[in-house]
Amino acid sequence: MNEHSYIISKTLLLQWCFPILLVGVFLLLLGLPFLCLPKGVYWLIAAILLLPLIPILESFLLAPAYALAGRFTYYSPLLFATKSPQGIDLHVGTLYDYITQLRWIERGIQSQRHAMLLVLQGLLSICDAVAEGRLSAQNEITASSYFFSNRSVEKLGFTLNSGSFEVKLNLALVYLSLVLRLSIIRGRWCLPDLKRIRCIHTTAGELLQQRSRIAKMLAHLQSKNRVASNEQSNE
Repeated sequence: MNEHSYIISKTLLLQWCFPILLVGVFLLLLGLPFLCLPKGVYWLIAAILLLPLIPILESFLLAPAYALAGRFTYYSPLLFATKSPQGIDLHVGTLYDYITQLRWIERGIQSQRHAMLLVLQGLLSICDAVAEGRLSAQNEITASSYFFSNRSVEKLGFTLNSGSFEVKLNLALVYLSLVLRLSIIRGRWCLPDLKRIRCIHTTAGELLQQRSRIAKMLAHLQSKNRVASNEQSNE
């Protein structure tokens, strides 16, 4: 084995080690109560208590493994896609992404701007994938509106419709994880109203047509961030 091959092998090994370690922690946390508690009613109680925590643990501990396995396709550090029968579903980060990409000290307006900046970068990456033929223009793109305001949705070329029962059920199952993610961004406890959450929709080709507008929004946001950073430096 030559030196170049050795470096590649070592890099791939390190790349997989951390996700596998997190998967091990995930399985350990799930199995620990059943290893420590006697069988019977105690196992039932442990299962009931663990059930709402599983989405939180999954969102925090399994995201790197999902990315390496190809389940998640990241277009920016805070925007990834999963496959759907019609195209792709967009998601604004996992709990792992929020914790690693957003600084707690900047929670609030700064975190909201930084998160939006990463989302816009991801949308531009999707536009580039369409332009280069790596993503079909006919692919439908869907997402949930909990992160976006109605005004932002319209600017980005998405259309709003009432979410299906399946979408709302999925959000209900991951509600605690959703609470933590939005609370990290806004810097305060945030309880999203599932009744107000809508499904947003567009196609990859229609999104590509909005590329110049998305680029302008990104440039405007970057300018705001620079001004805010300069103001902090002068204080």
